[in-house]
Amino acid sequence: VTAFAVDLRNKKGISKTLTLYGEVTREIKVDATGVVESNNRISSLPLFGSKKAKPSSLEDSPEFNNLLKYRDAIPLVRDLNEKYGDPTIHYVGVASSINVNGVNLASTSKRRGNLYVIFDTGCSGMSICPNLFDERYDMARSRREKSLWGDVEVELETLSGQKVTMSANRPITTPLGSDQPWGKKLNGHLIVLGLAFLEGKKMTVEIDGDKIWFED
Repeated sequence: VTAFAVDLRNKKGISKTLTLYGEVTREIKVDATGVVESNNRISSLPLFGSKKAKPSSLEDSPEFNNLLKYRDAIPLVRDLNEKYGDPTIHYVGVASSINVNGVNLASTSKRRGNLYVIFDTGCSGMSICPNLFDERYDMARSRREKSLWGDVEVELETLSGQKVTMSANRPITTPLGSDQPWGKKLNGHLIVLGLAFLEGKKMTVEIDGDKIWFED
């Protein structure tokens, strides 16, 4: 598998699917029965939390590799794994900024470090490092805001410099367990974006090229 796509768009005629791209492309549709039928054998394949998936078709897709080469996408980094000891290679981008209720909460800068964003379909809302969570609480209190996490916008950049904004309204937001999740202090902040930001989009990850992009 060289890439995969998770389609969470709510459009007529589109099923929520997981597509695996390689020498053979395999499309997997969400199935309410929770059963996977493959080559006359029954097996389980978790998808989107507790739901299961049902393969629908197999087809060759050699043209997809050519598409990946020219797709303007958000670059993925492996800093959490290589610098901070994260045992899992998450799909992580570096955001330019996060704004809450129209006010900047944090930005990537030399002084404050990187604003790391993990894209996670297994998370329902958003998780954020404790120091940034506390900073947001103090900000909302001083401004007498009615909503702690109202309109949340996370801005990223593609390889060509185009802006990509991931947004959600009142996402369920929790602090992560530590500002040093793998025992080392991060040079920056960590945010986990879940389904509140991904619902309604198709997310494609090119594993070999360390790129991710979104389609409405």
